[in-house]
Amino acid sequence: MNTSNRIASEQGVVLLQYVARVLFATLAVLYFHHTPAFFFTLPQATPWVIFVAYVVLQLLLLFWRPANADIFASALDLVTLGIVLLLDIGNPPPTMALLFIAVLSNGLLYGLKRFLIMLAAAEVVLTVVLPIRLSYVTDNQASASLFLLAALTGCMLYFGLMIWRNQTLARAALEATWQDPDTGFISHQALVSTAGWLVPLHDRISSPLTLALIEHEDLALLADRVAQRIRRSDVAARYGDQQLALLLPCTATAAAEQLLNNLRDRNPGMRAALMTLNDGDAALEQALSHLEGSMARTTNEDGHWLAHAPPLNR
Repeated sequence: MNTSNRIASEQGVVLLQYVARVLFATLAVLYFHHTPAFFFTLPQATPWVIFVAYVVLQLLLLFWRPANADIFASALDLVTLGIVLLLDIGNPPPTMALLFIAVLSNGLLYGLKRFLIMLAAAEVVLTVVLPIRLSYVTDNQASASLFLLAALTGCMLYFGLMIWRNQTLARAALEATWQDPDTGFISHQALVSTAGWLVPLHDRISSPLTLALIEHEDLALLADRVAQRIRRSDVAARYGDQQLALLLPCTATAAAEQLLNNLRDRNPGMRAALMTLNDGDAALEQALSHLEGSMARTTNEDGHWLAHAPPLNR
């Protein structure tokens, strides 16, 4: 397994999250180490105590991995950052940015729903922390903190819209890859990627699998007629500009010919090539390409519209 596969795995993502948490916690504790005082009077070692406790608890969640460990880890982030905000003497507090980094990272990793939950939870934390801080500062300092909160909240809402947009586009791209928009059948790419298992399956159960390639100048009309004639177990897919590929499980050559004849009666000018696979090791894409070569021998004339492809040469 290479490095990119390790990072893409669930374990790799969890480890990457832990490294990021330790990194930001280290930055925060170094910030407090070089800060002359805290917002409230506390021992100088307080940030280091919080840092060690936070890192150890996250490490326990990393190795223990209880049910919903990622939710517990995110909740620990929010609680810890709420405490950190009460320590930060800055007005507005720079550590508020870490709260929104935690929200954004959850959205990028777990999707829009987790993002919105974390954003709401972060606002709850701020609802508790900010009134405490604002009660000890002047009006000018309070307005700076409120402006930073409003700006960061606006950024988070914008990022949330971008996450939603990207998810919508990804779903649309997946649907476009799977389904051909012109015919309503599965696309050529989806056919060769997912339907190849039918070939060895039918060889194993000693049942014929017949492939057909059909072509007509009015592809939309042909697709509509095919949808009315095929069974639920049959597979129809877009193949080329004006062609459809049909996979007819448990169908002998004679039965497939009858189907094609019925389609031809309703679609004059249709041409077709037909082949029953008897080799369980044949590749589906190779068989369809072989059928396409046989299709070149057909014409629109009544006696030459159907071609029987010869067996595949291995």
